[in-house]
Formats: sequence, C-alpha cells, structure tokens
Amino acid sequence: MPPAVDVLDMPLAPLDIASLAATAVARAKAGVPTTACYANAHTMNLAWRDERFRRVLSSCDLLYADGASLVWASRWSRARLPERMTAADYFPLMASACAEAGVSIFLLGSQPGVADKAAEALTRAHPALRIAGTHHGHFDLAESGTVIESINSTRPDIVFVGMSSPRQELWLAEHGHKLTAPVKWCVGALFDYYAGVERRGPAWLCRMGGEWLYRLLMDPIGKWRRYLAGNPVFVFRTLKWAIGRRGVKDGGVGIRTGQMV
Repeated sequence: MPPAVDVLDMPLAPLDIASLAATAVARAKAGVPTTACYANAHTMNLAWRDERFRRVLSSCDLLYADGASLVWASRWSRARLPERMTAADYFPLMASACAEAGVSIFLLGSQPGVADKAAEALTRAHPALRIAGTHHGHFDLAESGTVIESINSTRPDIVFVGMSSPRQELWLAEHGHKLTAPVKWCVGALFDYYAGVERRGPAWLCRMGGEWLYRLLMDPIGKWRRYLAGNPVFVFRTLKWAIGRRGVKDGGVGIRTGQMV
C-alpha cells in the first residue's frame, strides 16, 4: 500500500475507484476489521470546529476523498490523490464486486423506508448481491443496542452507514466495535440517490467537481450555509495549510491495518 497523501493534516488513502472497491471486498472476505470514512470540504470544516470529530476521521482505518476539493488540495502534497470517490460514483462497482465475491451487505441509514427502496433498486441492478437487511438511521441513540442486535442477527460482511456527518462517524466510533461485520463503511446520502429521494447533478457538472452547485440550486435554504459560507472557509484554510506545507514531506499509512490491499 503506498503512503497516505497528507491533505490538510489528514491521511487520505491514494486509491482510485477500482482499488477502493477491491479493498472493501478483500477486507470483508478476510475478516479484517475496517472502518472507512470520507473527507470533503464539508467534513473538513466540521473537523476544524470539532476536535472529537477530527480525531475520529484521522484515526479511522481508511479515509478516502469524497470531494473534488480534497483532490484539488492534494496538489500541495508530495503525492496527489488520483480522483474524487463519491459513493454514488463508486458504489455500482463496489456492489458488483460484492455480488461476485459473495459478500453480504447491510444498509443502515436515511429516513424510514428509504434504505428498503435503495435495497430494491440495488437488487434490480445487481441480482446476485446479497443484502442481509436494512434499517433506517433516524433512531434515538439510546436505541443503538437494539439496532446493533438487529444488524448482527443478519450476519453481514459489510455495514454501509448512510447518515449525515458527523453523526455516522461518531456513531461508528462509539458503537462500531459492537458490530460483528468486519467492515463498516460511511456512505452519507447514498441510499437517498438509489431510492430516488434525491437526484444527482448533470454528469458533466459532476465530472467538473461542481455537483455542490447543483445541490445548492436544488435546496438553497438548506444548503447555503454549507456551501456559500463553508466553501470560502475551506479554501482559506487550504491555502493557509499549503503555505505552511512548503518543504514538508508526506508520511503515514493510507490504510492503517495495511497488510492487505
């Protein structure tokens, strides 16, 4: 495994979509405990304000670049990130890889009923995919024990957690060790896309890294703070970090239990 790309003092795994999917399946098959989280401009802004969240991101087993902003920021590192890997882009390949390898998955997250619809869409697209079960993500934290028992009873190999940040990451940090599935993987709003609750931006805009603009236009009231206020903060902090990075070399491990691909 190549060294991590140090971006904004976070150890990001220098993987592309194909190797990311292969890593998830290989670790699930081998039973290697893995918690995977993602970084984008929004989660980095949250991490700068919340030290606990920052520690969770920096110490997870696999941290990947969900946003084009992180790929852009990596140009100031000694090695650059290959590409943006948002869940909506890589999941078709990951689902196919899971189906081929016989890896079972569990969908945890979104509003009640959304994960069920996402599972139906995934089954239509990947008939051989083994979906062990689903559960919505809008449960009280006091109910975590019951939710975990329900998940463990289905014996999945990978639990995909689709909640908002930092809820999904902090929940896994506190409860992930109680899940018997070896791989726990954060996917944000992925289930909403599969269920048709949310739509992605035009393909050309996504390729340019401008999907955030589409989301802002679709939901200006709900998203203005995240993008119009958050993006300038991210750019400022990135430039400040880049100036301080001069002459500093990368280090660390992109996947912390890195004996496997």
